Amino acid sequence: MDLNNTKSYVENIQSYIKYYKDNTKINTIDDVINRDFDDKKHINITNFSKNVYWLKLDIKNNEKRKNILYIDNFLIDQVDLFFIKNNKVIKSYKTGAKYKNNTKAFMKYSKFAFPLNIKDNFSIYLRIESSFFSLPSIKILSNKLFIKKQNYNNMFNTAFYFSLILMFFYNLCIFIVSRIRIYKFYLGYILGIFGFLFFYDGYLNTLFLKNYPMISEILFYLFFVLIFISVTKFSTLLFQSRRKTFFLHNILIKTSFIVIPSFALIGIILSFINEDLIYLSQKYLLFCAIFVLILIISISVKFYKRKKELIPQIYSFIWIIFMAISLFFALNVMFGIIDTNIMTKILKFNILLEIIAMSLFIAYRLKDSKEKNLRLKIENKEQELFILRQTRLASFGEVINSIAHEWKQPLHRINMLSLDLETTYNKNGLTKEYLYNQLNEIEMQTKYMNDTVNQFMDYFSPQKIKEEFNLIDCVNESINLLSIKFSKNLINYKIDCADENIKTVGYKKEYIQCIIILINNAIDAILNQEVSNKYIYFKIDIYEDRPRLSIIDNAGGIKVEPIDKIFEPNVSTKASNTNSGVGLFIAKKIIEDNMNKKLTCENYGDGAKFCIIG
Repeated sequence: MDLNNTKSYVENIQSYIKYYKDNTKINTIDDVINRDFDDKKHINITNFSKNVYWLKLDIKNNEKRKNILYIDNFLIDQVDLFFIKNNKVIKSYKTGAKYKNNTKAFMKYSKFAFPLNIKDNFSIYLRIESSFFSLPSIKILSNKLFIKKQNYNNMFNTAFYFSLILMFFYNLCIFIVSRIRIYKFYLGYILGIFGFLFFYDGYLNTLFLKNYPMISEILFYLFFVLIFISVTKFSTLLFQSRRKTFFLHNILIKTSFIVIPSFALIGIILSFINEDLIYLSQKYLLFCAIFVLILIISISVKFYKRKKELIPQIYSFIWIIFMAISLFFALNVMFGIIDTNIMTKILKFNILLEIIAMSLFIAYRLKDSKEKNLRLKIENKEQELFILRQTRLASFGEVINSIAHEWKQPLHRINMLSLDLETTYNKNGLTKEYLYNQLNEIEMQTKYMNDTVNQFMDYFSPQKIKEEFNLIDCVNESINLLSIKFSKNLINYKIDCADENIKTVGYKKEYIQCIIILINNAIDAILNQEVSNKYIYFKIDIYEDRPRLSIIDNAGGIKVEPIDKIFEPNVSTKASNTNSGVGLFIAKKIIEDNMNKKLTCENYGDGAKFCIIG
């Protein structure tokens, strides 16, 4: 093959290649240099073991042009490449999972790409190990064209994965709001597709697991199993296969939940015993995948024929088309019918269309079957999110006010130190020791300001791990956060703690948020009633073997009847122009739903008493 002919840079070079099938699987480059190679492939589709092929390509390269030998097939187990000149090896590359360090031949995210930078006439020998029936397409591209194609592929893949992530979170939001089971399996399906194609494109190896190829292979198995378990459950729920096609349903469930995971487990175990065997298990997994896809298509077709309504027919038709393309993709991997790069792009484009369309039609399907229930759930969740946002914003305003108050003194001090430095300098009395003392003082003041911000803003960071904490600490932190409000409105407070070691288990920051809500409501009630001797009383004790925090005010009590109605949204005793009722509703949600405690209220003495029990 003459590389001086520019047309050859983009051609598929299969016609220039000669083949030799190594049935012994142990021949070295020295053994095959002088062997006779054929012009035709010898592919045996009945062979259920690893195949070893030697490929030979004669090259003429009299000009200093940079070229790339490019092999695009992720299911090749290993490629060894040898540059031969005058029957001697002048350069070689080795690749494959059993080599822990990737060769320098790896370029960007291509699994197999080798630079052809040798001048003059030479031969290339490729030793290819593959568990599959087809041999890959091999191309020689100019370095510039190769990089251009890689950049194009990277842009296409970036757009694809970004869209996939968006659709995942779109469906995740619907699942969080509706809690409908079918979305859970659809999310698993999207996640599995993402992981599988991330492995297929080589990003998993090159970006994250460059030196740990076996971990990458294990993740491939896990994503593969996740795809078919999720897609099976999704299909059976969507098309009601258990009720309408029970026989096919049983075979599908057993294949996806027993056979495929079993092959995957065997593959993982074999990978630690003999790394060569891992690829054989991948072959049989692909056979199972083809069988599952055929079953799903059959169930979808039966559903399509039975349903007379337009919308169910549309989404079943879309699902049939997608499954058919996925089936062709799997067959193409096995037998190499068309270029894998083209087939991969068709699959990805089809995946995006299918996910967008099916997400919309699933929503319609659920709306049609559980319309009222779904609407109520969505409205309740939206209302809770809105209420939580309002409460957070109100608390944030209080915190900003407190930060401003805490910063006044250090800012004033820093200003005085700066003026003192300027005055001392003008009088020529500025010594090195005096300068350092003043700068240290400024540093101390700025550190205090920084610590103040961290103390207040830490309250807003999310917390999802339950912990054990002292109730007295929560009360003190809440009072510190609202200290400016206490002092500004001349409200006294008292803490009565039976034992400072009284603890509870939950989310400390959320617990503090609820205390702040109760304090704010007490302060607002006191100001509305124009009480002369303003106070809020905190009591920490044990009630029926459970920790209890009581917050008592003297604002005249709660007039709402029944009194528990005060925890309902938009129920309040305050003026209509104030934001009220909302805080108590969300406080009860946090305490009782998130932390399995109890929030109660009652009129007590000349005011109201709120208790957090548990």
